[in-house]
Amino acid sequence: MADNPEKLIKQLQTSITALARTPHFHRLIPEVGSNFVYCLLSATKPSQVAGLTGRIILVRGKPEPVGEVEFGWAPFMGRVILKAHTLNKSIQAAIALRYSNEIVEAARRAKLQVVGFRLNENTPIPECMTLAGLEKFRFVPEVLFDWGAHGVEPLVVVFGSTPKVITQRVQAILKELVINE
Repeated sequence: MADNPEKLIKQLQTSITALARTPHFHRLIPEVGSNFVYCLLSATKPSQVAGLTGRIILVRGKPEPVGEVEFGWAPFMGRVILKAHTLNKSIQAAIALRYSNEIVEAARRAKLQVVGFRLNENTPIPECMTLAGLEKFRFVPEVLFDWGAHGVEPLVVVFGSTPKVITQRVQAILKELVINE
């Protein structure tokens, strides 16, 4: 767990670089790109959440981190990690991944705690499905996924205490995804 801003940024940058170099990681990047965030242990506001000033996107089919790791630049995932951190202070990091049944099943085979969230038909679409899922369940699973909604891309969000834990979980998902092809 980190509360030193410089150390936190370095740890997140190291993990972003490691994931971008991980074989098959390109298969987990959503259409909107992926963001990987890490908040201070004392975080209560978005300016205390580090993330890329851009996102991890696909460039010629390969993952490419765009931007720098800085505080206050990940509005969507910043709100997600702050909510998760409010529910469980040991959760400081998260990454958004592409949704597919295969990815969810790979996470289950990797022995991660996986929880899915779906809206009822008559429920208004929330601004953020992941936040709505965290509100509904009132706990933070290792993996939370949603099926999306009209105009909302479905996502898989992996939570953990540190970027290193997130990297290990994503690599475990990839291992199971590739083994079972």
